[in-house]
Amino acid sequence: MTAATKGQTGGGPRETSSPRRDRATRAPQETATTSLMGARSLVDAGVIAVLTMVASLGFAPAYGSGWFLLAVAGGLIVGIGSSLIGARLGLTRVNTLLVAIASYFLFGTAFALPQSDLGGVLPTLATLADLARAPVFAWRDAVTLSTPLLEPGHLAALPYFVAAACSLVSMMLLLWVAPARPRAVWPPSVALLGPLAVLASAIFIGTDDSVAGVLRGGAFAAVALVWLSWRRGFGNVASKDARRALFRSRALGTGVLVLVAALLTTAGGFVAAATVADQRVVAREQITPPFDPLSHTSPLAGFREYSKLKPDAVLFDATGLQGGDRIRLATLESYSGKSWQIADPQQSLEAAGSYTLSGRVVPSNPFVTASSQRHLDVTIRDYSDIWLPSVGVPTDVNLTGGSLPERSGDFRFNARASGGLVTSGLREGDTYEIAALVQDLPIEGQLDNADVVDLAYPEMPAAPTALVERLQSYVAGETSPYLQLKAIENALMAEGYFSHGTASDTVPSRAGHGLDRMQELFELRYLVGDEEQYASAMAIMARQLGFPARVVMGYAPEQVTSDGTTEVRGSDVTAWVEVPFERFGWVAFDPTPERTDVPVNTTTDPQSKPKAQVRQPPQTQEKPDELLTSADERRQEEEPDDEETLPGWILTLGVSLAVPLALFFVPLLVIGILKRRRRRKRQHEGPPHLRAAGAWSDSIDRFAELGYAVPPRSTRVQTAAAVHPSLASIADRSDQAVFGDELPTDEQLALLWADADASVAEARKTVGFWRRLRGRFAFRRRPRAVSWRRGTFGVHRGTAGNDRPGGEHV
Repeated sequence: MTAATKGQTGGGPRETSSPRRDRATRAPQETATTSLMGARSLVDAGVIAVLTMVASLGFAPAYGSGWFLLAVAGGLIVGIGSSLIGARLGLTRVNTLLVAIASYFLFGTAFALPQSDLGGVLPTLATLADLARAPVFAWRDAVTLSTPLLEPGHLAALPYFVAAACSLVSMMLLLWVAPARPRAVWPPSVALLGPLAVLASAIFIGTDDSVAGVLRGGAFAAVALVWLSWRRGFGNVASKDARRALFRSRALGTGVLVLVAALLTTAGGFVAAATVADQRVVAREQITPPFDPLSHTSPLAGFREYSKLKPDAVLFDATGLQGGDRIRLATLESYSGKSWQIADPQQSLEAAGSYTLSGRVVPSNPFVTASSQRHLDVTIRDYSDIWLPSVGVPTDVNLTGGSLPERSGDFRFNARASGGLVTSGLREGDTYEIAALVQDLPIEGQLDNADVVDLAYPEMPAAPTALVERLQSYVAGETSPYLQLKAIENALMAEGYFSHGTASDTVPSRAGHGLDRMQELFELRYLVGDEEQYASAMAIMARQLGFPARVVMGYAPEQVTSDGTTEVRGSDVTAWVEVPFERFGWVAFDPTPERTDVPVNTTTDPQSKPKAQVRQPPQTQEKPDELLTSADERRQEEEPDDEETLPGWILTLGVSLAVPLALFFVPLLVIGILKRRRRRKRQHEGPPHLRAAGAWSDSIDRFAELGYAVPPRSTRVQTAAAVHPSLASIADRSDQAVFGDELPTDEQLALLWADADASVAEARKTVGFWRRLRGRFAFRRRPRAVSWRRGTFGVHRGTAGNDRPGGEHV
C-alpha cells in the first residue's frame, strides 16, 4: 500500500481545515478589502457630486439666480446618502430606492421649497404636492414658461429631483454592480450617465444664454476621464518598482490629459463664440404652448355689460394708482369685421406675441420709455373674467391670495401686449401684486417727425365707404404720422357725441363695433357712441393709413385715491388706441368725446348725388337696442352647499399624517405580497422533494431577513449550526427528502413546513424590535442551486448551500 493510499484510508496523518483558523486567516484580508471599498465609495461619491454640480450650473439662465444650487446640493444628499446607507446596512436595491423616495419627500421642503415650509423644515400639504408634481409636470412647464422660472412652485423642485434621481442611479451602479465586476470598465462608465443626464436637463430647459458652456464641458470631461483612469487601481501588481512605474505613467498621463483639455477648452471657447454663438437651439422656442386665447370671447364685445348693465358694481379694489392712470385689461390686435380680437397664435406674429406660461418675473416689453414706476395691489370682488387687470408695463406679477397661488400654473403673460390672463378665471377674494413701468407721455412737438414702428399685424377686411371718406377729410394736409393720428383723434372728439345707450341718454346708441356699426356711425348726421365705437373707428382709420394700431380695453377710474384703495366700478370701463413710435414706445390716443348732450335730430341728410356701388358688410345684430354679445359666456358655478365642512387645518393635518403612513405601509404591503407569493410557490409547486427543499429555503431566507448571518457555500447542516439550533431538524429532514430513496408524503411536508414556521417564530421572539421591523421591509431570494436525486440532477431555487452528490451517483 502506498503512502498516498494510506493517507486516503486513514493510515497516515491528514490535514484538517478548521473554521476558526479559516476565519482568522480571512479576517485581515476582509478588513483590508472592506476599508478599500469604503474609501473607494467615498471617492466615487465625491466625483459624482462634483460632476453633478458642474453640470447643474447650466440651470442658472433658466432660474435667474444661484438659489437652485441649494436644491441640487439637497438632491445629492438624498441620492448619494441613500445609496451609502443602503450599502452600509446591507439593504436590497428595492429597499434602498424606498429610502431614497422617503428622503426625497422628507428633505425636499428644506432644500427646494424653503419659502413654504412649516416651522423651518417640516413639509406641508402644498410642498408635498409640489414635490410629487415636479417629476411629472415640471418638464412641460419649464420649457413653456418664460424665464426666470419662479412660479409655479413645483418648478423649484426640478433641480432637486434631477440631482437626487441621477446621483442615486449612479451610486447604485457603483455600489451594487461594480464590486461584482472589479475588472470591468463599463459599470463606472455607465455611472457617468447620471451626471450627463443632469447636463442634458440643464441644456433642455435653458435659454439662449449659456454659463461658460465650453468651459463646463471641458471640466466635466477632464474630471470624468481622470476618475476612470485612476479608479481601477493597480490590480495584481505586487512589485513596488512596477507599482511606482505604473503610478508615474498614470500621473504623467493625467497631467497631459488636463493640459490638452485646458487647451481644447480655450480654443473651443473662441471658436464657439465666433461661429455657433447665435445658432443655439433652445427647446422652449420650439414648443408652442397649448393655450388658445381665441377660444375666449373678445372683452370689447361685452363692453356695455359693464357700462350699461352693472355700472355701480365694484369689480375690484386697487391700491397704488396715481392720478391719470388707466388700468389695462386686454390688448386686441386683430380685426375680423365683427370684433377686435387677440391675434391668432397660429400666425406666429412676433409683433403680437403670444400668451405663454410665466413665472413671477414676466418678460420685458421692448417698446417702452419709462421714467416712473407703479406698485399695484389688486383684490378681486365682482369680477370673474380671465383677463388680469394691470397698469403700465408689468415687470413682476405675484399671485398672493385667494385661490390664485394654487392656480399659478394657469397664469399666462404676453410681453408684447403688456398684459396677462388666468385661464381658469379670476374669482372673488383673489389678490395679486404688480410692479410695472409707466410709459412716458410725449411732450409737444416731440413726435412730429418720428416714424411709426413697422410691425406685421393680421390683415383686416375692407373698411366701410363712409369711414374712408371721413378719414380722407380728417387727415387732409397732414404728412407726419403723429400729426395725422392727432388729427383723427381731435376730429372724432369734436364731431362726436357720447352715449352708452342707456335709458337716461337722449338718443339710443347701438352696441357693437362690427363693420355695419362703423358704417352706421358715420352715415348719421351726428356721430353717437361710446369708447367701444370711437376706439374701434380710430384703429380702423389708422390701419387704413398703414399704421400698426391696436385697441386696448381697460378702466379709467374717475376718482383715484393716491394714498389708499381705489374702488374700480363697471362705469369706469373705457377703451383707447395705441400706436408704436420709433425710439419712444407705444403712444395712447383717446378719441372718445366728452359726455355732452346729444342732439335729438340724428336723421341723415338727403343725398343729391348717388354714392358709388359698394358692397355693404352684413348686419351683425337683428335688433338695434340689443347688445352685440356678452363679455364672455361663463359657466355658472354651483353655489356651495350650506353644509358644515371640516376646518382646513384638520384636512392639512390628515394629509400630512397620511403621506408618511403611506410611505411606510405601502412598501410593507408590496413586500408582504412578494413574500406570500414566494412562500406559496415553494410550498405548493413542484415535486415533493423540491417542496421539502423549499421549506428549508423559506426558513433560511426569513432568518436572513431578521438579520442573521447566513454563511455562503455551506451545506444545510453547516448552515443550521451557524445560524440557529432550531434549524438542525429542518436541515436533516430536507436533506433526507432531497437525497433519500423515498419521497416525503403530504403529511410529512405539512409537518416540515409547520416546524419551519415555528423555528422562525422562536427566532423572532429573541431579536429586538428594530430587527423585526427590518425583517418586514427586507426581501431575500437565494440564488439558483442544484438539487441531486437518484443519479439525476435538476435545477431549483431555494436551497441554501451546495448539495453535492454521493460517489455512487457520480
